[in-house]
Amino acid sequence: MDLKKDKKYYGEVWFVNQEQHKQFCVMSFIDDDLVLETNLHTPKKAYKESQILGAFTGLGHLTFIDCRIKYSSSGITQTRIYRPKYSFVSDSHIVDAINLKFKEFFVVNEAIVKWVNFSPWYDTIDEKLIKKEFNDSYTITNENLQIKIAHYLKYHTVKRTELNISNQGSIKFELEEAVTVLSAIELYDQFQKVLQLVFGQSSKFSKFSFKCMGCGYWKQLYYNDKKLSKSTTTFVHTDYEKVKTQLSKILNATYSNKDFQFCLDKLMENFIGNQPSHNKRFTNSIATFEAYCKLFTDDLKTNLKKQILGHEDIFKKIGKICDEEWEKFPSKVVRSRDFHIHSNTGNRDVFSEFDLLYISFLFDFVIAYLLLSQIKVSKDLLDKYILHGNSVFVDMKRTNEILGSNPLL
Repeated sequence: MDLKKDKKYYGEVWFVNQEQHKQFCVMSFIDDDLVLETNLHTPKKAYKESQILGAFTGLGHLTFIDCRIKYSSSGITQTRIYRPKYSFVSDSHIVDAINLKFKEFFVVNEAIVKWVNFSPWYDTIDEKLIKKEFNDSYTITNENLQIKIAHYLKYHTVKRTELNISNQGSIKFELEEAVTVLSAIELYDQFQKVLQLVFGQSSKFSKFSFKCMGCGYWKQLYYNDKKLSKSTTTFVHTDYEKVKTQLSKILNATYSNKDFQFCLDKLMENFIGNQPSHNKRFTNSIATFEAYCKLFTDDLKTNLKKQILGHEDIFKKIGKICDEEWEKFPSKVVRSRDFHIHSNTGNRDVFSEFDLLYISFLFDFVIAYLLLSQIKVSKDLLDKYILHGNSVFVDMKRTNEILGSNPLL
């Protein structure tokens, strides 16, 4: 049975090798965090327990790892509310999470459905359901990794009178060498960065399952994914069908090319978790641009101004920067960088806090364009970064300048 965030589950929990001291437990979700409310506790003072085991009605055996104590009370009874970082669900046996490795896992993510962008409908003339189902496979040769992107239908009966049909999307990873849980999560996080790069967003997963190498059955893993899952659409938005011919190049670069991966990781820091301040976003974009220039260009000692000038064409295309404005642009970026990174507070004519956001967007689109150019994706895909960059840096900036202007001045 799948974990449902709108339900409470009832069972018993105990510490490792202390099954004789079971305690009743209520398991629920608070703001996507799984929490355990129980009397189970140790006499020693602690802020967390490394591992708790349990058995719950409707789920089976559970293993909870890195259980922080969110609430503690003493008196006639001892109450604890634990917030495990990782939780494992198995209907057949306790999962040995500490030594766990596996070769196959899949993640159900709503962002795949949005990326495919197809609504099922019923053709009343031919009396058939029109749907889009596929299971596309991408081979990452250097890593002995197979990534499969699937889109399919899920059927759910409601009170014997209704049949709900919904689209589902998943990403499956198949490896030749077994990996640890943290390595599997890292592989999935890298895919989320690809989603952000070519689709502009990701979502919290609804299911994360792995195939047990012992019994051969599928088990579940749950953790609160706080990285790219809450990102908003500020990057290029593509349809899966139109980009999938280029996806093999992008996935291979993401998982096999360390330089590409490093720059992509740096770029995605602007989209992870809570949105950073405008100056933090700007300095991170500059650092990512400098990383790209160091890793993918020949002149390793070129300063930032010369690096910007060396990519004049793409900056002008994405930012629609005229020649007059361009004459001042590189020096102003350097002064602003030095103001925020090197604390050169005496610098004058630096970008305002408002401008920093859009300069950061401009650099992000330039970096994405340059990275994808390195792996020779199609011109049609590259043009999307120019057009969307125009929309964000030029059109959106102009609109927000008007909306943010002070009518009393």
